[in-house]
Amino acid sequence: FTASEFVTVNKQLNPKIWQKDELDSTVADKLKEIALAFKEFVGIELEVIDYTITGSNANYTWTDYSDLDLHLVIPGEPSDEMRELFNAKKALWAEQHSITIKGMPVECYVQGNDEEHHSTGVYSLLHKTWLIEPKKVKPTIDDKAVDAKKDAVEHEIERALLSRDLEQLRSVKERITKMRKAGLTRAGEWSVENLVFKILRNLGLIDQITEKITELEDDQLSLEQTQVLD
Repeated sequence: FTASEFVTVNKQLNPKIWQKDELDSTVADKLKEIALAFKEFVGIELEVIDYTITGSNANYTWTDYSDLDLHLVIPGEPSDEMRELFNAKKALWAEQHSITIKGMPVECYVQGNDEEHHSTGVYSLLHKTWLIEPKKVKPTIDDKAVDAKKDAVEHEIERALLSRDLEQLRSVKERITKMRKAGLTRAGEWSVENLVFKILRNLGLIDQITEKITELEDDQLSLEQTQVLD
């Protein structure tokens, strides 16, 4: 499929959770409950100033496969060390829990309110209002550029997976992360780079490379039992 086909602009917000442009109160209460549980899971004192929903389910671009992106917003911008902790806790939480709202997986994230955020739809659970109201506008997408970039990165991932070389896998994953960040900074969520990342994620390739890195790290840190002869 093309990137343009990947982006669907619906006539309404996801009716599973929205009543026109108002979030269903039962959904809102459950999301706050999840946010509080994740806050406790992070394990350090957090000054949370808002809980927000972002991503496709806070926009007209939702699909049946869209996650619910739940952000715990804290003051300022986290240090590199704190961001590393938050990302690790996010990954560990996802491994240990399978929480859904009306069939949609909930993904939790800690966000500093001074951090750049590239979503075209953001809803505040605490204030029950849109911070960034989404528009029913289909973005202009360069399908050829997305397809070419996707093919190139997909080839890199497949080579790294076949190599079973830990450093090569880490390098590819880091390049993908930097690629996405550069695209978001340059052109927002509909940038070529971010669309490539989303397509690769939907194909399961991002998970594959993460899982292979974990497997090889575990192998590297393990010591096999040796038989002691009499």
